[in-house]
Amino acid sequence: MKKNWYFNLRTLLFSFLLFISSWVSSCSSSYSATTMHTNNWAVLVCTSRFWFNYRHMANTLSLYRTVKRLGIPDERIILMLADDMACNARNKYPAQVFNNENHRLNLYGDNVEASSVDYRGYEVTVENFFRVLTGRHENAVPRSKRLLSDEGSHILLYMTGHGGDEFLKFQDSEELQSHDLADAVKQMKEKRRWDDAHDHHVLGFMNWFKELLIMVDTCQAATLFSQLHSPGVLAIGSSMKGENSYSHHLDSDVGVSVVDRFTFYTLAFFERLNIYDNASLISLFASYNPNLLMSTAYYRTDLYQRQLDKVSVTNFFGSVMETIHTDTAYKASSSMKSLDSEMDSIIDETASMDERRSLISTNIEDQIDNSNMAQNCPFHKKMSEFYDKIKEIRDVDTLVNYGLVLTLPVLAVSTLLSR
Repeated sequence: MKKNWYFNLRTLLFSFLLFISSWVSSCSSSYSATTMHTNNWAVLVCTSRFWFNYRHMANTLSLYRTVKRLGIPDERIILMLADDMACNARNKYPAQVFNNENHRLNLYGDNVEASSVDYRGYEVTVENFFRVLTGRHENAVPRSKRLLSDEGSHILLYMTGHGGDEFLKFQDSEELQSHDLADAVKQMKEKRRWDDAHDHHVLGFMNWFKELLIMVDTCQAATLFSQLHSPGVLAIGSSMKGENSYSHHLDSDVGVSVVDRFTFYTLAFFERLNIYDNASLISLFASYNPNLLMSTAYYRTDLYQRQLDKVSVTNFFGSVMETIHTDTAYKASSSMKSLDSEMDSIIDETASMDERRSLISTNIEDQIDNSNMAQNCPFHKKMSEFYDKIKEIRDVDTLVNYGLVLTLPVLAVSTLLSR
């Protein structure tokens, strides 16, 4: 009888601890799901050195030009170039880089040379790549070289170079493995943000990103995604396992290939768009023709919660803006009174704004109802206080120590009952 009572007590305590951990986890995940999309970032990486890899630098600069044209500002783009083809002695066109043999578009202008390249040459290493993703920088690293994203960020991670089965080469001297990439993404998702100014964790449990799109143009690119398991991640690669990723065409003047096929057709898709277009991700993925790529584009969606036909490509490749379409042009007024009346008329004529106001009022009523329910439920109130105390813990070691202290009474009771 005593043993049965002891076993039931242990089962009850264990179930309670599981409930507490699952409750805290669900609160954190629900907070991430309801967070608004507020900003976009792009991390663009060329991992190859040497002149014959000219196309990899052209790939990266082409994506850089595209995301800038669609609205992502320079301060939210991390550009990593392993070599400087523009200043290579073999370059027939000094300080210029092209992605087409017609030479109509110079990808490497004064803007790129002056300040846009954040990591160049031997700075492009696997270690620095991980530091960018996880935020584990030395104090001397400037803010311009840091990925300062937050829980409302959508991040585009583009990588191009030479790869193989579950690896991507950096500088022909080291490799990024698939499990390393998965671990870095996991750290991004679970990381606490560090406030340099106040020297403490000010945001508690915080996601480094809301959604992440990983795009890789390399041989056997799909294998690089095999170890990913973090929610909110979408991945697309230029080739399946066992397949190569090919260049598109050779520039006889430059003497080497100037762009890869996957990136070329990605650029062809985006050149038809502007900042206001609402083309979906599924339309981008469907645009890849295996006969033109000479490989099979692969995309992984099991970690991504939304339907691809409902997600615009500018959610990752463009800016975040709210536009209000009106039938009448805006006219400047000399007085504030006339300006206010004009804006009121525009708002009244816009049906979307009416729907938005009704939606906001409905949400406010729901929040009031939920808050009243929370106040009337003592258990919910106690659990909320417990969760608030957990969020105030700013040191991981302190949280572990609290957990150890809580287990001591459980161990003591278990020891007494076992005698």
